[in-house]
Amino acid sequence: MFAVFKREFKAYMNNVYGYLFMSVLLLFCGALVSFFNIMGRLPSIEYALYYARYVLLLMIPILCMRSMAEDRRNKTDMFYLSLPLKTSDVVLGKYFALLAVLAIPTGILCFYPLLLGLFGTVRYGGAYASILFFFLIGAALMAVCQFLSSLTDNLVVAAVLGVVGTVVLCFLPTVGYVLPDTALVSFIGFAVLALLAAVVAYAVTRSFNVTAITAAALIVPLSFLYIFFGEHFAGTLPAVMEYISPFYHFKAISEYGIFTVSSFILLVSYPVFFVFLTVRSADRKRWG
Repeated sequence: MFAVFKREFKAYMNNVYGYLFMSVLLLFCGALVSFFNIMGRLPSIEYALYYARYVLLLMIPILCMRSMAEDRRNKTDMFYLSLPLKTSDVVLGKYFALLAVLAIPTGILCFYPLLLGLFGTVRYGGAYASILFFFLIGAALMAVCQFLSSLTDNLVVAAVLGVVGTVVLCFLPTVGYVLPDTALVSFIGFAVLALLAAVVAYAVTRSFNVTAITAAALIVPLSFLYIFFGEHFAGTLPAVMEYISPFYHFKAISEYGIFTVSSFILLVSYPVFFVFLTVRSADRKRWG
């Protein structure tokens, strides 16, 4: 795994992708800190990081688009998979290389509260908790984009899928706000999510049987619950859409200073789940 990590990290540092990502992220963070903290005389870096999250929506898909797709296009994935390495070692090595690229600008951001503390009172606990959540948001989006990159060998398609995926996650709470909170709308929304899960199962396994079983295992119990407990569905879809969005939890700590264990667990679960899906997708390629 370390050999894969070393190769991938050097690749990011030897081409424009890694430096473009870090420079653009630090440029926007610096501009936002200047606007909110210096010109606006606010002591908290949380506001700057909250708006800097929009940079991640575009830059992370661009950084991650080559993670798996480029190897599939150049057939170097078969070289990896022919080595005496577990598929998980290859995927994790690539993912940790992405995290290392993200960790460099995040580490620089850690100096910002100290510099601001020279000119005023800074809530260091909230500032560094916000930086931690900012890193976790980036880690979650990288796992999502890496999985989407594993589904294609076209870099442009991988980038577009990544942008769509990150934008959807960002605006899930907003979509939930505008949806009617009726039980029927919630049922239809959950059914659509179940079908999307079945589509993901097909993308990973290329098996119609697994896809059908996944869809049935989700939709049948859902229909049963709606028939007998339909009144409890009212308003549940917006609440679920809000909760599963990683950006909602980042907003809670950035704007209100609310740090919860459940938010931390949710953000950590994103990399775990999507790295697992990426491993399954790579396994299908290896043994298929």
